[in-house]
Amino acid sequence: MGGTPRKPYPTHVWSPSGGWWSQPKQWKRNTIIIGLGTSVVVGFVFKKSAELEQRTLYPRVWIPSMMWSKQFKNKDDPDFQPPKSL
Repeated sequence: MGGTPRKPYPTHVWSPSGGWWSQPKQWKRNTIIIGLGTSVVVGFVFKKSAELEQRTLYPRVWIPSMMWSKQFKNKDDPDFQPPKSL
């Protein structure tokens, strides 16, 4: 089933991707570790970005960042009012 039989290949060729028919040891564990690490970094960047977000103009339409932005949760802010023309 499937494809041609494996042919002999030169063993002296080096490849950063592992060469021909590469199957790294513990690739599932390594993938999970990288996935978790990436999730932690993305989560930290998202949290920091939400804390630092400042808008000088009120958006004309609803945008998703209005759900987590502190600026839109604080309705008592006198300096930040929606435009009257909407």
